[in-house]
Amino acid sequence: MFADALKVKLKLTVGKQDFTIPGGNVKTLRLDLQPYGFTCLTSFVVSSQEKRRDDLFPLFIKQDLMEVRLELEPRWEEQEIEPLKLRGMVTQKNILEEFIPEEVRVKGEPILYRHYQIAFADPASVLWRQHFPCDLMVDKNVKDMLEANRGSKVSLKYDWDPLNKKFAINALPLGAEGNEASFYDFVIWLVTSHNGVWSYDCSKNTYTLSESKPEVGKAEPLDKLDVEDLRIEFAETSRYNVKVLNAYSEKPQKEDIDQDQAVDGVRHDYLVRLPIAGDFKECSKLEKEKLKVRQHEIHLIFGRYPQLTYRPWGLVKLEGGLWSDKIFPHGKVYRVRSISLEASAVAPAITADHNMDHARYNLEMSSQLEPKSEEWVSLPPFKTPLFPLYVEGKVVSEQGKKEEETYQIYQDKKTSLDQYRVAIPLWNNQQVVVPFEPNFFTGHFYFPDYKDARVLVALDFHSGRIVRFLDWRPGARLPMDTQGDHILLCKTDKSQTSLQHIYVDDKPVLHVKRTSDKDTEMIKMVEGSLILETKEEECWDSIIGTLVCRVELDKQKGLILT
Repeated sequence: MFADALKVKLKLTVGKQDFTIPGGNVKTLRLDLQPYGFTCLTSFVVSSQEKRRDDLFPLFIKQDLMEVRLELEPRWEEQEIEPLKLRGMVTQKNILEEFIPEEVRVKGEPILYRHYQIAFADPASVLWRQHFPCDLMVDKNVKDMLEANRGSKVSLKYDWDPLNKKFAINALPLGAEGNEASFYDFVIWLVTSHNGVWSYDCSKNTYTLSESKPEVGKAEPLDKLDVEDLRIEFAETSRYNVKVLNAYSEKPQKEDIDQDQAVDGVRHDYLVRLPIAGDFKECSKLEKEKLKVRQHEIHLIFGRYPQLTYRPWGLVKLEGGLWSDKIFPHGKVYRVRSISLEASAVAPAITADHNMDHARYNLEMSSQLEPKSEEWVSLPPFKTPLFPLYVEGKVVSEQGKKEEETYQIYQDKKTSLDQYRVAIPLWNNQQVVVPFEPNFFTGHFYFPDYKDARVLVALDFHSGRIVRFLDWRPGARLPMDTQGDHILLCKTDKSQTSLQHIYVDDKPVLHVKRTSDKDTEMIKMVEGSLILETKEEECWDSIIGTLVCRVELDKQKGLILT
């Protein structure tokens, strides 16, 4: 612990009203600043003596969104450095009131001071942790989906090519029952699983999704007088190789990905099922890029507040001045990864340093550095989104007339794979593509899904599939008292073939009927009889006539022709 003088600027915004808290009124501060965001807890004092009232209090007790701006810099620094700037949103708050007993107070002045405490964090971690969208975008890229869900309070930049790749399906399952992942979890999962970088610039209050870590100026020497203690830490080394397995039966594939530090016989397998060879190649490339061996890191404990611009992503060198050129970090460039700071006023009394722009604090400050060449990315813990997302849809077919229950096979122009199209009514009938597969049947049966069939669709992040049917075909359902089974093959009710097995007087009846407009053929097997019938209805001058040829084979009467 050390004592140092800090200039503190604290501003609160509620609605359109700003409240500036003098730095001397800030009594405590606890900060954890990471490359992906921050959390902060601070307390400050507001007096009602001077103005006879506390203007912050009426808004503080409401539920309105409260935004915070905080700046920190050393009080006595002669060279020009940028203050540490934080902008966030309040997540917790409380008040301690110091009041005057009624018997001694002047009328209208019951409260002398209020001691406020607030916890706040970076905007994305606050807002996105409460954002649980279910969303679907067709023929869009992931960037489009992120933009549609980021909200107006989060500034997000993009420098990552995979976000621009267009997909037939982009699905978000975050509001589905049993899914605990928020939109913030989804973004961190996306970065982790696709080998990206999620970075937060605290000075500009902006986030960036990128392919590599940001470059922030040139390396500055960190004064040895700023550092009380230095420790070199080594993370656990990955000792496994990777094998990617494609379980697609028509072209099974395997690819080994080796690394120098692996122990023979230890591996991490990734199992996929990808019909397209190019997709497997991309998958293998991604897993190879994700296999990283972490380097060492430096843990610093400070003896005074750093006398330079110091924030995550900044570059520093531990050399020159009082640094020995024999230490391990000498000659290496390091990136600031995290900053931890706790401050409490040396003079904790409510009236001490009141309304001044600075105060002296007892400080505990530490930081983690990583080599500039480190490829491993520090990310917050997250909950993995739960796929698939189950929604209802209706099968699409553009074949035949509108009323006809036709089916259609769509072929992907790039992959030549056969597909269905399914309209999702919940999202403005956007059409998703799903594999043209037998689903529940073996290859013996060829029953393609017909137009407007109500189906349950399982949507993964970039793919979908039909998992079951949700309704009977029109005309297929039989009365319960028949205890019957029915196969109905048709385009319309006037162009169909029906095969029914029902019970009449508790005896089985098999009924096969073909209908084509006015022409009907029927085979019927009942107890003791086999009936074959062909029938055609004609119209003569508005009088309907029926021509019937009927053959009945009865075990008692023999052959009967009608």
